[in-house]
Amino acid sequence: MKTLQSLLLAIAITTSLFAQPNPQNHTEVSLSGLYQNYSTANSSTSTGAFLISPRVGFYVIKGLEIEPEAMFMFISGSDPVYLLNANISYNFISSAKTVPFLLIGYGIANTVPFLNVPSYRTDFGINVFNIGGGLKTYLNENVALRVEYRYQRFSGQNEENNGFYSYSQNVDNRIHTIQVGFSVLL
Repeated sequence: MKTLQSLLLAIAITTSLFAQPNPQNHTEVSLSGLYQNYSTANSSTSTGAFLISPRVGFYVIKGLEIEPEAMFMFISGSDPVYLLNANISYNFISSAKTVPFLLIGYGIANTVPFLNVPSYRTDFGINVFNIGGGLKTYLNENVALRVEYRYQRFSGQNEENNGFYSYSQNVDNRIHTIQVGFSVLL
């Protein structure tokens, strides 16, 4: 197995030695496998898992990319859940084959996606803060290996009083994600 991994790494390095990003392209499609670690403010334990995630980004000017994300889930007999993020990333494009990038964003949701699957639904809006960064290493002018770290914080609170009793719902969840995959410039 180590021999196969070494061979694949050597092929990727030699085929990408002179590769550079093509700045003429305006859309990026990415497919990543990711490791996610999930925890809550009320617990000292965390859970991790691996999954696949697609994404689309749009370059508005050289290096500046808008990466909207949307997730909807409809379950029979239940109200739908959603997660909407507006992310902006800056790619430090140069003549080098490796391009670092930073990402920041904000969104709203009525769920917290544990492993990209809604863990529960709320009757109030949850704020979603995204921040991250990573590297894109170009294998040719339109295909890059992408490695990214993302931190997301889901927070919100709701107070309800039905006349007999009152209660509050609090959401304070943090998700750390490491993604590895490929990006294709279109």
